[in-house]
Amino acid sequence: MTEREWADLGRWFERMTAPDYPEWEAGVRRIGGCAHPIHLAGTVRLVDSGTGSVVHELGDGGRTRLMVPCGNRRRQWCAPCSRVYQWDTWHLVKAGLAGGKGVPESVTDRPRAFVTLTAPSFGPVHAASTDRVCHPRRGGHECEHGRPSACWERHPDGDDLIGQPLCGGCFDYAGAVLWNAHAGRLWHRFTDLMRRQELPRAAGVSRREFAGSVRVSFVKVAEYQRRGLVHFHAVVRLDPTEEGETFPAWAGHGLIDPAVRRTVPLVRVVTPDGPAGQWELGWGSQVDVQPIPVNVAADGETDGAGRVAAYIAKYVTKAAECTGTVDRPLYCPDCRGSGLAGACPRCDGSGLRAPLSDLRVPPHARTLIGTAWRLGGVPELRPLRLRRWAHQFGYGGHFSSKSRSYSTTMTALRAARAAFRSEQTRKRLGITGDLVVSADLSFAGSGYADNTERRIAENIRRDIAENREIAREEIAHLEALYADDRGCG
Repeated sequence: MTEREWADLGRWFERMTAPDYPEWEAGVRRIGGCAHPIHLAGTVRLVDSGTGSVVHELGDGGRTRLMVPCGNRRRQWCAPCSRVYQWDTWHLVKAGLAGGKGVPESVTDRPRAFVTLTAPSFGPVHAASTDRVCHPRRGGHECEHGRPSACWERHPDGDDLIGQPLCGGCFDYAGAVLWNAHAGRLWHRFTDLMRRQELPRAAGVSRREFAGSVRVSFVKVAEYQRRGLVHFHAVVRLDPTEEGETFPAWAGHGLIDPAVRRTVPLVRVVTPDGPAGQWELGWGSQVDVQPIPVNVAADGETDGAGRVAAYIAKYVTKAAECTGTVDRPLYCPDCRGSGLAGACPRCDGSGLRAPLSDLRVPPHARTLIGTAWRLGGVPELRPLRLRRWAHQFGYGGHFSSKSRSYSTTMTALRAARAAFRSEQTRKRLGITGDLVVSADLSFAGSGYADNTERRIAENIRRDIAENREIAREEIAHLEALYADDRGCG
């Protein structure tokens, strides 16, 4: 072993033999090995409401220190917390397709479709493909900047060129950033226009009759493409306006597809006119609408519901990391990106946390970030908060959202999980009444003390994930054995 490895081993041994290590490790395991835990300090007492007595007190009677999970949804930032967020999203989406969690099972018979809407082209980029060349062009043409307008390569999925423009001068960076910034408004215009105009037209009824009989529900997630633009995946479902009402015969399963395809080219958002110019933004030509089947599979699960829920849930833990960008805001925390007219002492008036030239990102991502930052200084575009979202190339919308009537809520799912754990604690402590938590806590820091603790927590995370995978395999094995026994019987 090298001297450095011996030193690391010594620090590991010192931490794991410390008097507080068992309690520290139990706390890390309790929060699932969270990568960036939040530390709270104060007093926590568990009270039996039936007797009014304190049945458990954390700490030694004085102030105690607790670790709680960060709750971040991004896998790149914290895998354990993002996994919980992903599971909650899966339950939320599936409940809207198959029922449960307070959603009636009648939703399985309602018209619904899986819809994908994309951004338009702002310039040719290298595309992933192994069965055809990237951009074939005859004659060896060059663009106006002297760059080849063709690419005869076949790019596998891991190729760094995927998403990079063939010519940076031909790529409309300002248009791409502004499209990201207006993507949420485009989605709002899309749903509004589809509900008010194109769905009634596809059904052959008046707007008044449609609005009085059918309600449009949806859940959507945003996903970044390698070129740095977002696109949306959504489940669109048609419901009766009131639960229990008779669904009109004209509201069939073939209603959503033509309505979506007719609505997309009609949606337009115009940016404010200013020194940077003006753009008329809309959706791209690539639109996909897949009906979600309502038949029941042989195993009793609604066919397609679980797969669609899993497909959507996997995107809620991602941000723009596939583009190679940074994972946090770039503006100076003191002046919030304004530079204070050149007087901010922390950033020397630049408004940036660090110079853009110091960012370890691909050239395409750097240009998108720089464009968003420059446009954020234009007075007409300041309401878009482009400097706040420069690290996401201008997109500041939600990565997942839903209509109120689609399904249950994240709050309800978290409350159910908290109630379940509270009931477990009540039974374990022998509490006869309700469990009442009396806590007086304040923020005391975040993260781990040093690199040694971070590496130990990483090993704990790995152990938890491995144990969970083994348990999942064993459960599947037992279920298969049970199914075989039933078949033999």
